[in-house]
Amino acid sequence: MSPRNSRVTSAEVIYGFWLIFEEAGGLRLTRTEPSLDRSERSMFIQATLPRSLWRTPTLRATIGVKADPSGSYTADIEAAADAVRSALGVDIDLKVIPPA
Repeated sequence: MSPRNSRVTSAEVIYGFWLIFEEAGGLRLTRTEPSLDRSERSMFIQATLPRSLWRTPTLRATIGVKADPSGSYTADIEAAADAVRSALGVDIDLKVIPPA
């Protein structure tokens, strides 16, 4: 990999970049090899990150409801989906499966 390019594989993204440290305490970053002042030092860094960092997580849950002795209960699936969506920031697909 050239120090100025990133490479993407099926499992990861590999970034190449330079950090430049200034004697006075400054810091900068560049994708290409830098030209340095006499008060600067550079370091090439390669960061390998899993592609899963950019994937939306899949969440699964099972909610069990015991039968009411009178046999009367209801579940508001839309309200439950909205509550989970607002709490987690993801869309939820809920379905009710009656007991066998």
